[in-house]
Amino acid sequence: MRTHGDAARFVRAASGARSGWGPVVTGVVARRARVTVPVVLDYLLSHLGFFAVLPVLPVLLERFEPAGGAVFVGVALFAFNFAVRGASLFVSSLLHRADVRVAMAFGLLMAAAGFAVLPVAPGAAGIVAALLLAGTGISTNGLMARVYVALSLETVARNTVFSTVQIAVNVSAALGPVVANLMLDNALDTLLLLAVAGMYVLAAAAVLVLVPGGVRPDDGDVRPPLRWGLLRAVVADPHVRRVSLITAAGGFLYAQFFSAVALQVAQVTDDPAWRAGIFTANAVLVVALQVPVTAYCARRLGAGTPPTVFLLVGVGIFAAAFALMGITGAVVAGVLGAVAVFSLAETFFTPMVNTAFSVIPGDRPVVELFNLRQVAATAGESVGAFTGGALFLTAAAHGARPLYWGALAVFGVLAVLFHLFTPAQEG
Repeated sequence: MRTHGDAARFVRAASGARSGWGPVVTGVVARRARVTVPVVLDYLLSHLGFFAVLPVLPVLLERFEPAGGAVFVGVALFAFNFAVRGASLFVSSLLHRADVRVAMAFGLLMAAAGFAVLPVAPGAAGIVAALLLAGTGISTNGLMARVYVALSLETVARNTVFSTVQIAVNVSAALGPVVANLMLDNALDTLLLLAVAGMYVLAAAAVLVLVPGGVRPDDGDVRPPLRWGLLRAVVADPHVRRVSLITAAGGFLYAQFFSAVALQVAQVTDDPAWRAGIFTANAVLVVALQVPVTAYCARRLGAGTPPTVFLLVGVGIFAAAFALMGITGAVVAGVLGAVAVFSLAETFFTPMVNTAFSVIPGDRPVVELFNLRQVAATAGESVGAFTGGALFLTAAAHGARPLYWGALAVFGVLAVLFHLFTPAQEG
């Protein structure tokens, strides 16, 4: 089995095969910094752009193509989200042989190009094409950034980087919507999208300067990653199946935040400041809680605790958040309390998904490992988003919102219990 965190290989790639790193501890710290700084800058800049456009994208689509109607808006949003989450699956063989630095930067520039041409894209087809281009670039960059971390660092250090990324993403999530709404209120649609494109260009520049060349997923002569065989691996490999099922369950619960929780907030208060404040509170809380949670998880991982344990902790806390929502969610204070618990669950679950997939035993290429992650997360979040929209609204129409939240809590508890009583071998 190949060790993805081959320190010697990374040092050669990062330093041009120079010798004389000095003390071992200094070398380890320097290696982590070489990985952490570019990846965090990448996510901070790119997601500032991403969260500046995502909350207002439906409004922009209606403005750019007013004759398109609801069907056009739905198709365009579906195309963008599908590309963001799954486009890298279709080019996994190519990415397996690509230079990580080049692939990350190319993906970021694809996203920049897609957003830059969106205001002038010709008709509905042109708009959808621009969104597909942007989404494919985002997917490519995200996959290769995770590959870079997995190739370069050991398990504990990987989780630290992924947790730091979680903080950067939530800083962007807190700032991006504020910028977007200010610019839209002043009819600065085109300028907003050009600014978003500029953020992706800056992220690409940071990657080209800070990520070492010569790091490739196929180092070590491992076979190319599976594509359609991924689904067979989920069923046949017990390690893949366990991590995938937990990830899908957690993704299903996580997806409620931008569907059912958003609808609950809209039904509880008409005050736009409160609505915005609840979602900003989530981002701020994740940033505040991620550091101590990461430190705790790092100690436990170093002591041999499997990453799947922390995935299950996250799923369990999601369940607690929804139980609280069912009890107290009829008022703003109750919603805020449930969102606070939900935020704690995010700090355990979200970064640990990357860590858990990166340490699945066997000879799987690292691109394949993160493609498996994409399959599991996309399946869980897609079903969760549908459920959080259609079923929540049905429950609300019959006065059964607490029942809906209770059902989610029961689902989370059952998912945790199932995996606790059917432990898999940890490699």
